[in-house]
Amino acid sequence: MSVEDAATTAFSPDHDSAVSILHLRARGVSALMQLKPTGLPVILHWGADLGDLHGLSAEALLAAFGPTGPDPLPSMMSSIMPKTSLAWNSRAALAGSHDGHASAACFTDSQARLISERRIPPGLTEVGADTVIIEAHDAVNGLNLDLAIQLTEDGLIRCRAGVTNKNAADYRLEALELFLPVSDRATHRVEFDGPALSAVALRSGSWSVDHGVFDGRPAHLVLAEAGTGFRRGQVWQVHVAFSGAVQHRVERTAYGRTYLGGGELLQAGEIVLGTGEAYHSPWVVWTWGDGLDAAAARLHRYVQPDVPHNDRIIFHAGAPAFDHYDRQAMLSLAEYAAAVGAETFLLDIEWCSRTGLDPYIDSAGPAATGSLGNLEGLLVRIRDFDLEIGFAVELESVETDSATARDHPDWLLTVERDGVTRQVLDLSVRPAMMHVWERLTKLLDRHHASLLSWSIIHGGHRPGATATQHSSTLAAYRLLDALRERYPQLTIQTTSLDLAMAARAVGAELSGDSTARHCDFAGLVQLMPPGLVWQPALDEPDDGTPTAYRAISAFFGRLGLGMDLRKQAPGSLRAIHRWLALHKRFRSLLYSGTTVRSDESDRGFVAHGVVADHRGEAVFALVWLERALASRRVRIDGLDPGTSYRIEVVGARPGETQSVTPAWASGTPVLTGQALGAAGIPLPPARRGSSLLLHLESVA
Repeated sequence: MSVEDAATTAFSPDHDSAVSILHLRARGVSALMQLKPTGLPVILHWGADLGDLHGLSAEALLAAFGPTGPDPLPSMMSSIMPKTSLAWNSRAALAGSHDGHASAACFTDSQARLISERRIPPGLTEVGADTVIIEAHDAVNGLNLDLAIQLTEDGLIRCRAGVTNKNAADYRLEALELFLPVSDRATHRVEFDGPALSAVALRSGSWSVDHGVFDGRPAHLVLAEAGTGFRRGQVWQVHVAFSGAVQHRVERTAYGRTYLGGGELLQAGEIVLGTGEAYHSPWVVWTWGDGLDAAAARLHRYVQPDVPHNDRIIFHAGAPAFDHYDRQAMLSLAEYAAAVGAETFLLDIEWCSRTGLDPYIDSAGPAATGSLGNLEGLLVRIRDFDLEIGFAVELESVETDSATARDHPDWLLTVERDGVTRQVLDLSVRPAMMHVWERLTKLLDRHHASLLSWSIIHGGHRPGATATQHSSTLAAYRLLDALRERYPQLTIQTTSLDLAMAARAVGAELSGDSTARHCDFAGLVQLMPPGLVWQPALDEPDDGTPTAYRAISAFFGRLGLGMDLRKQAPGSLRAIHRWLALHKRFRSLLYSGTTVRSDESDRGFVAHGVVADHRGEAVFALVWLERALASRRVRIDGLDPGTSYRIEVVGARPGETQSVTPAWASGTPVLTGQALGAAGIPLPPARRGSSLLLHLESVA
């Protein structure tokens, strides 16, 4: 069925005055919306499943879920892309101008269809996970809109909009945002203040959070009812899935409705559409759950099918500590890395060039004999230690005095960060992109690698010119997509932590502070699955922090390290080997299970874990960030109440510095999931930096 046929069926002239209500349901979530031929969809409900509404009339549903404020008119409910009105006194979701004159878009002609090809007649239509496509036209301003609203099998709402300029004058786009209403029970904004949660009461009006390209943390915004925690309380969360600058916004109207949404944060003049040109927004993703863990689990399930298969432990030989190493020292380091259990050796391409191992020249040396005279020879020797090879690259970086910079100034952008100004290539310039592609494929074709670590450089600009963040980000996506197609076995790693990049690459959280990693874990996994975030463990300077404390800080993600192993004492090397072996033992569970965070975590204590989908096995971490003078109990949540579990302390050995040894740890106690969730386990007083790693396994 064509778009026109679907539209004719749903909104024929005979049915203009009829009400069409679409009810999407999946995995405990409902999205109820009103579709109109003279405007954009109005979302009546998004959140907990409403159940089967069969037999109810559209008019009754509209009355039941319509506005509850002082004015009962349907106009007091805003569409998914609100315009300035009595119901929305903030900035319009679509803002722009033609020839300097503001264009207040008003889409009065709308057509709708379902991807499943099912018709949307007047009355109530109920479907499962599906996507509704809206095509709308603003004849006055010469704008066309295409809108996709999707409910996934995991219960996520995803929405994307595109605007096309049909006007003879250029259209300067200022903003395109999308919004969903939340329940009136969403009275607080949740902030991840370290391991503990804090809640800020919402007030009337507009409130937004801008996430710049240098933030280095996942960008999302969470609303909740009072008293919400990780395991309880309704949660409504939004994430703009884009690796550039984004904005999340809460709008609380005078008519009692609260809206949650966002979009790309555009700079002045960044998007100018000529006649027939279009802009498409990033996907905006919303998740609902009973508790923060439930909301996060929907995001994790949605992303995890795309998780690359390469989960090997990475040794980061591109860390600053190894900048001065020569070839022989680097080979020795690789031997140490293999001995402690690393599986991939990540070399910095810049180091290769500095030491005379040009990665781009044709290999003509005696590589087969393992000579260190060229790069391939070094790689042969490293592979002899049963290590795979990875390359760390900065694809856009160029030296100011290089031939590329001299010959192609139109390729260059300026980046200013931390007081340092650099020149980088603008990947949105096609010849610059081809230059990078040719060098990169030359590298990967000649030197087989299983990992490519690319720190994408954001925030480039030309002095006096308009911003290029939008086009540069899309160019980076195109490059990554082409790499994945050409090298399907290659795992790509970047520092961007968002769902658009998660479909293409593993994220890297490079904090060198294990306490910061413990504190930030709860906020990190509210968006990203732990198995999609690489974290180097044990890399901070030796400050007396126990090995277990540092190892556990990165244990639940993709584990790596980049410390100078040649300077470690034998006992330290044995401890590192033990923790890497333990990670290998559990990584299948860590990357596939469900994340559980304890509501008993506070500023001085963190408890979290991962439970297998079959709930027959779990791993939990208990960490003391501050000294605890008194004993306490901690509940272990997420287990099957009717199953008995054997509890074993793993990792640290009794008697190690600042290890904790509960009285029950001398045996292997068995408790039911019901008992562990209701009463928990007792913990003794502990010093700051103490930690426990627990393995729970079901028993017959």
